[in-house]
Amino acid sequence: MVSWVLKEWQVAVTALLQGKTMLLLRKGGIREARGQFSLAARQVLLLPTGEHQKEALLKDEFRPLVQAVPGDDPVRFEGWATITHALPLTAEAEVAPLLPHLVWNQQFVAERLTWQPDRPLYALLLRAYRFQHPLLLPRHKGYSGCRSWVELGQEVEASTRTPAISEADYQAQVEAILALLPEVTPVGS
Repeated sequence: MVSWVLKEWQVAVTALLQGKTMLLLRKGGIREARGQFSLAARQVLLLPTGEHQKEALLKDEFRPLVQAVPGDDPVRFEGWATITHALPLTAEAEVAPLLPHLVWNQQFVAERLTWQPDRPLYALLLRAYRFQHPLLLPRHKGYSGCRSWVELGQEVEASTRTPAISEADYQAQVEAILALLPEVTPVGS
């Protein structure tokens, strides 16, 4: 059962659900508690948003995935994910090796690191799943604004699913990413 939503750029959600990435970077939105990112949940519906999405901050190969995000009711969820690892990063030297695994380019990484530099940037590893049929839920005011998390106010079943990538491929990518960050300790593990 899932009761939380993670908001993310539409292109990143699309790439997650297509198995083209499994790594997101989060620093937190203005409306986060204390303005800082924290894990509200490990299992989340993935809400694609157009807020703050800029093609200039994407790698070229991900720009064709950009689509307009409808603001209509109901809200359409194509999939969900389990956040398996949350890794706090504080230096560009920690983030640079992750670039091949990201939808974003170096400019995005630099901007994220310099915005509120006293706060870590979190690398989230997500095991993504596509719903067999999209899940449609009523829109409420919590979906608006600069925040990472939205509490649904209800629990939804997330059992009918197709993994974006195989379990073996996911584990191999997790091991490869963790090997790039030997000094970083996951939070909330």
